[in-house]
Amino acid sequence: MTACPPSRKKINFWNLFPMFWLVFLAYPIIGFFDHPRPPAQWLLFWGMTAGFLAVYIQVFFYRRDGPGWALAGWAYSLVAYFVLFPVTGGGATAFLIYGASIIGFQGRVSLALWLAVFNVMVMAAPFYNGQYTLEDLAWLGPNMVFSLVAAYANHASYRRTVADVQLVQVQAEKEKLAADAERERIARDLHDILGHTLSVIVLKSELASRLAERDPARAAAEIREVERISREALQEVRSAVRGYQGSGLNAELARAKVALDAAGVKMNVSAALPGLTPQTEASAAMLLREAVTNIVRHARAKEVWISLVPSAGGHRLTVRDDGVGGLSAEGSGLTGMRERLRAIGGTLERGGEGGTTLTAQIPAAEATAAVGGMVRA
Repeated sequence: MTACPPSRKKINFWNLFPMFWLVFLAYPIIGFFDHPRPPAQWLLFWGMTAGFLAVYIQVFFYRRDGPGWALAGWAYSLVAYFVLFPVTGGGATAFLIYGASIIGFQGRVSLALWLAVFNVMVMAAPFYNGQYTLEDLAWLGPNMVFSLVAAYANHASYRRTVADVQLVQVQAEKEKLAADAERERIARDLHDILGHTLSVIVLKSELASRLAERDPARAAAEIREVERISREALQEVRSAVRGYQGSGLNAELARAKVALDAAGVKMNVSAALPGLTPQTEASAAMLLREAVTNIVRHARAKEVWISLVPSAGGHRLTVRDDGVGGLSAEGSGLTGMRERLRAIGGTLERGGEGGTTLTAQIPAAEATAAVGGMVRA
């Protein structure tokens, strides 16, 4: 009864898969219908079964994991076994297996295994009072082993889910710290570039204003000096802005590899990247950054394939992963990128089979300029 981490955004296969294991409720149900039952036993059996289903759905479908739900689910399954064993016989053993499976969804592996062992001992108890014979080991033995395996496997699944959540939190915190550091750097640069220069411009402008009537020649010289200083400041600002605009697609690929390696995802680049114009390279780099961010946060992928190849009228960038896939609503990042590509005459397509595939058609610089001219017209 190993549960796979589901997508929390929508109902998909991974949410529904744990429901498959409910087929083992057939054993206590068959035992209950083995012969006619009085109304009191009907009420007892179906009431306990309904309560178990409610707990099971909370744990496996809605992922109410953690010590509280895990212990509550294990305890309820144990009570269900003791209450229903006199009614259904050995079929009630299914509840002990479910309990061993549920107890795995908390952070202590020792607790999961010890309580699973306790369930196995409870399974074997009927041997001591003669209710089971050695022939019953044929079906009871595999159930004992499966209980221990289910407890450990679901604990591993729980730990993986916790690790994924922590990885997303760490990645978000790193991005926030990087953004804060970048804002501080920009603030320092602007202060260093413009603070002193603007002060000099103000002083020289005031001086030129005072000299305008009594010494026009010197006032004109001061104004020419203000013009020179202003041009130099403008050049420094332009140089700083070019530095803020990023360092190209190769640098973005290097950052993507660092992020994917940290998330345990292998990155494959299909071929050497072709030479690009600055605008095309900037669009490709921004799309790659957004795609990698989504993969790290949501895809649960093992591998990523990236390619950038020439195509009719420009270049085609493809980013494909083998994660959970799906076509859920796009976030603001992809929506913004789609609009940005549309503004320069490009397109962005997304596929959700066997993972997620983003395919961006980025127009050549000439086509981009033509589209820009049409928009301005």
